Amino acid sequence: MRSTVYWVAIGLCLVTFSLPVGAGPRVPAGPETTKVAPNSGHRPGPPGPPSTLLMEVSTGQVLESADPHRHLPPASLDKLMTFYLTLDALRSHRLALTTEVTVSETAWRIGRTKGSSRMFLNVGDTVTVEQLLYGLMIASGNDAAEVLAEALAGSGAQFVDEMNATAARLGMHDSHFVTSHGLPNPGEYTSAWDMGLLARQILVTFPEAITYSSPHYETYAGIRQANWNNLVFRDPRVDGLKTGFTNESGFHIVASGRREGLRLIAVVMGAHKLQERTGIAEQLLNLGFARYVLVTIPWQQIVPSALTVYGGNARQLGLETPRALEVLLPKGDRAPLTISEEVSVAPVAPFRKGQQVGTLTIRTPTAVLVTSPLLATTNVDRARMFARIWAMFRYSIGGVFHHRTAVWTGAFTPPQ
Repeated sequence: MRSTVYWVAIGLCLVTFSLPVGAGPRVPAGPETTKVAPNSGHRPGPPGPPSTLLMEVSTGQVLESADPHRHLPPASLDKLMTFYLTLDALRSHRLALTTEVTVSETAWRIGRTKGSSRMFLNVGDTVTVEQLLYGLMIASGNDAAEVLAEALAGSGAQFVDEMNATAARLGMHDSHFVTSHGLPNPGEYTSAWDMGLLARQILVTFPEAITYSSPHYETYAGIRQANWNNLVFRDPRVDGLKTGFTNESGFHIVASGRREGLRLIAVVMGAHKLQERTGIAEQLLNLGFARYVLVTIPWQQIVPSALTVYGGNARQLGLETPRALEVLLPKGDRAPLTISEEVSVAPVAPFRKGQQVGTLTIRTPTAVLVTSPLLATTNVDRARMFARIWAMFRYSIGGVFHHRTAVWTGAFTPPQ
């Protein structure tokens, strides 16, 4: 009997000391669940109805909103700014997707905070930036957010300074960040308006962002977690971006959806139930897709897409806009649009590719819908001396006898 007890004790000691220091339990995590604090009858979130916003991505036009500037705790919506700054670091080559980062004890402890969503990182784990992006956006890992913050700025506190500076630069006047992850902290707030601005900035600047927010599942160290954004499971139009929840904030979502070339962002903040958040977000997306259409303007067929130039090694300078010109219109609206092109520089070489030479404007009788720079499509260098003198003579004489056009207008009827 003593022998049996002795060997059992030895076995328990071996098991205990074989566990890695700081290792957390690796239990499967399912779709978003909520645990309301056990204070009697308390509903999550602030009093009153949720704040909401519906925005079209290409134009940035706000289609619907309700109390969009209300300050609310961001919860995990903080991670959208962490996401944006990480993508920016990738674009500028400060980081690469294959860059390996070591998990600090600070990041591990943030992941182990009671009620914290996590990627299940452990102290000393070596993880790539690409893995962290999936863990940030799908598993909503607070530990992943802290690891990225440390990789980008050296510490979480310094990274928060970058978050707030970027928010100010983007015009997010309703926001103040305190963490990279969104666990409750005094003095931290944002708004549905600001989250719409940030989500649009992400989608316009980094189209690849959807890669990290659209998958249904993410797996790290053998633990498979479902996307906390339940709309990606139930609505085929939805491909991101982020949800958030704490008892203080209520239920948040910033959802991106696309149908027939039209991409919308629906923001719901401060809902009291998961079902309420989901229902309002779907209603907003349904409204946008039912009422509006995005129309591409073939301006090259209406006003000149090339400019006659003088004194250069080419007679024509091609014109382009930075991106396709699109306008958002109510479905069934076929009122003609006015297209105006104005050249703001003398048509005299040299020109550099990408140089702004004018402006293109699309308007209705009562409003300007789009204003876009007109850019040179190529370089036009100066001609040799004699050719340049002759060209300038022709240009000067032509201006005496003919009115030189610098503005063109035309009409376009949307084909709805």
